[in-house]
Amino acid sequence: MNAIRQFLSRVCQTGVRRPGCVRTVAMGRERVFRAWDIGDDTFIFEKGISTHLGERPSVLVAEKRDLRHGKVGRVFTMTTGNHSVAAFPLLDGRFWKISRLPSSRRGDVLMHCILCANVVSETIEISQRDVPSPKLYAADGWLLGSLGFAMNDIVMGDRNETTLAHYRELGQEWRVKPLAWTETEMKVALAGSKKRIATKLNYYHSARGVHFLTFPELRRFASLAQDDPAEFVRGVKELVSVYEGQPCSFCRMPKYRGHHEIELFGMRRGVALERLIPELERLMESVALGRLGQLGVIQKTQEILSLYESLLTRPEFADETSGAFTETLYMYITGEIYAVAGEGSTPAFDDRRTALPGATYVGGRAVMHPGADERSEVLLSNLRGLMSKDEIVIYANVYEIRQAEDVPIGKGKTREIVYKTNRSPLEKSLIEKRLSSARRGYGSYMLARIGALKALGLTLSANYMLLRRRPHKGRRPLDFYIRERCEGEPMDSIPANYFCNADDASVEEKDVVLGLATLMGDAAAQNMAMKKYDPETQSPLYGVGKEIYEFEYDIIRQRVVPKRVATCSVRGSFGWPDISFSDENLLALANFYLGNFAHALKIYQKRHAVTMAEVAERFMDGFEYRTHALAWQLSVMREEFEGFRPSLPSVYDFEKKWAFVMWSLERQERRMPILRRLFMEKVALVEGEASAGGEGVAKS
Repeated sequence: MNAIRQFLSRVCQTGVRRPGCVRTVAMGRERVFRAWDIGDDTFIFEKGISTHLGERPSVLVAEKRDLRHGKVGRVFTMTTGNHSVAAFPLLDGRFWKISRLPSSRRGDVLMHCILCANVVSETIEISQRDVPSPKLYAADGWLLGSLGFAMNDIVMGDRNETTLAHYRELGQEWRVKPLAWTETEMKVALAGSKKRIATKLNYYHSARGVHFLTFPELRRFASLAQDDPAEFVRGVKELVSVYEGQPCSFCRMPKYRGHHEIELFGMRRGVALERLIPELERLMESVALGRLGQLGVIQKTQEILSLYESLLTRPEFADETSGAFTETLYMYITGEIYAVAGEGSTPAFDDRRTALPGATYVGGRAVMHPGADERSEVLLSNLRGLMSKDEIVIYANVYEIRQAEDVPIGKGKTREIVYKTNRSPLEKSLIEKRLSSARRGYGSYMLARIGALKALGLTLSANYMLLRRRPHKGRRPLDFYIRERCEGEPMDSIPANYFCNADDASVEEKDVVLGLATLMGDAAAQNMAMKKYDPETQSPLYGVGKEIYEFEYDIIRQRVVPKRVATCSVRGSFGWPDISFSDENLLALANFYLGNFAHALKIYQKRHAVTMAEVAERFMDGFEYRTHALAWQLSVMREEFEGFRPSLPSVYDFEKKWAFVMWSLERQERRMPILRRLFMEKVALVEGEASAGGEGVAKS
């Protein structure tokens, strides 16, 4: 038995039944309500609600003092249909006179004091709307405490910034509904949001309580004008008729920030009320007065559909399989549309992070959450081991960094833990990754490469620590490692305003653009020096988000400027497949890396108002600077570097690869004029491909 059924059963068995029942007419049919008291709290359920738990039942949670002065306790209602089924009789006093509000105050109380929720996949998903955050926290505490729900039974549907901050500080961000990352996840979210009110019309029910009706759904429903005329009329009535106790129809009833209880999706704000709703109202009036027969209804319906389609802001909104339809509707049902400027079709992807169950810290001690897996437990346990004397964790949130669309949440390679302690005013962050190989000794091989490359002067993350899990059923222990998060942003996440003039945002600061190109060259020199190579993709893994660029405020120039670049991943290092000490190998290596670098630089140049020649020169300046710095470090510490022979399984061939890295770095510095000339040839080749419309990487 799931938590919702257990809750209903517990209330009915342990509560004190209020005398009688309340009968109302809502959505054109009679409904019966019964109520139970447990202490000061009252629970009102529509008769038969337990048989409709798969239809996203509507829930209201209110404090009695907001409904009637001097009262204590709370009211919890659960009904079929939309929230107005219980809201109207609750506010006007028909529910056992719990409320004594003048009609002038009911709308304000509904908007700012009553939490709306729905039963979704065996959880209660709360819509905060304009209800103050403290009321949400108090209601959540009541549901978890007095009513006995578990943390994973209650979901916050709105990503309100204040609410997000509150649950982050409890280590419970995972309880705030995450944004989808892939189109598949968006489609699953849309399918899960489908809900009916009282007819066969299907709506997409948003986190703000708005029922969105799409053109494809209305087109499907319109076929009932011929196949089931009575049901079709019921549907039109649901849209535009005024039910008993309502001030207006659902299509005209204000709900949230200009949207209505039922909103026709895909048109500019106000167009539906001006052009389409009146046509539906005239159709309903003609049917009610007997002015139209069935053929007339079918014809008029087709005219309304044609008008609706012509009013869509994008033709793709008529096709529910299109990406534009999925992304835009997803923004509306999650409420993200209210948080972005304009009404574009690209939703936020929450930085590709999805929060996972972890722990709430009480006095520095972790209280694990339901659903926290062993991997998170070990990560949090190791976090405690990193604390100094008298330092304790105040809160920590565990995230999975999404990288592959086909990997289920919780199964990805990379996690991040963001935490705050009593000795730091700012949050800190650690990245945890699963080792790319389960082969014996691979973790030690990774740490040996990191140690060698950092000693050489590469700007890797500050600290790495290998973690080991206990083996299961005789299997070899699965290794993970954690490292500090690199400060800064990957190229695609650098804020656009970093490149803008402080006085005129339309003007780009050329020296900032060129300065970043210099850092790109710096990162490229490091990439080539460590011989990064992925055999599966035959890529140096450059320009794919592994370089992290840090900016700082320059007091002399009085603006933000590029500061440094760090390589946040050692994946693929020591990976060049040929470690022969030959000129032919050096030439092949140079052609491969410089060709890829030129392609990545072209992508950057196309985003900014500079020429390829300008960024190429600055790129090579950065490349040359870092190469000289690495080669100098090698020269002054040569004896130590050549004597570095970590004890590793022979399969990794570390000593030969390390010797090749040192030898080729020396040649990289000696052949700098040749490399500069070769790079400019690759740049010219990429420029030619771009002019011809080509997309490929420059070939050797």
